Amino acid sequence: MGEDESARSEQDGGVSKEPTQSAGRADILAAALHEFADHGFTGATTAGIARRAGVTQPLVHHHFGSKQGLWSAVLTQFYQDLTAALEHTIQQVEAEGVDRRTRLARLLHALMAFFGRRPELSRLLRVESSVSGAMSEEIHTRWISKQVELFRRELAAAVEDGTLPPVDPRMAYPLIIGACIQPFSEPETVRLAFGLDMHHPANVEQYANFAVDVLLRGLGAPPEPPRPPRTRRR
Repeated sequence: MGEDESARSEQDGGVSKEPTQSAGRADILAAALHEFADHGFTGATTAGIARRAGVTQPLVHHHFGSKQGLWSAVLTQFYQDLTAALEHTIQQVEAEGVDRRTRLARLLHALMAFFGRRPELSRLLRVESSVSGAMSEEIHTRWISKQVELFRRELAAAVEDGTLPPVDPRMAYPLIIGACIQPFSEPETVRLAFGLDMHHPANVEQYANFAVDVLLRGLGAPPEPPRPPRTRRR
């Protein structure tokens, strides 16, 4: 019996559940995300995923066929959700007719807020991107390249209409993705160093607003114009 077929020793800190056949596909996907984020593709096992989900290992294979099938399902679901969030933001800004800077700011905010709500994805990407190999290539080819192309187009449009000075997207995108992943992939480091709980929604929102402003200023966009003061009612 291979490693993927044997139960992992209780070392991942997850809370085991009593196995049951009633748990569905979503439960297994959620458990798999945590397992891949903690151990990477190579270190994760379907036995460990089954234990996290509280199901039997054969049920995992019944739904997804193999660890590779489960890996693909996890990333497909996440990037479908991310794409939907970005497309929703694009629909909103186009309906509102906002200027290019606001459009770019809203897209960057949607990207960062998504990673803030899904810190496991940040950890997974950090683990798999740290080494070259089939998994990192698959992540880029099947999923990340689509987001890179979206922001390449947005940056090019901002340069074309004068919102930004000439920008090399090869330099800009690593800066953007680093701002998205770093604080959420190492929340304990952020907490110990700065006293910030990056799991708290208010801190995620505050960080996203701050990071977007810093990024746009760094890319050369003019600052957002001040909002008019509110008039007090008597």
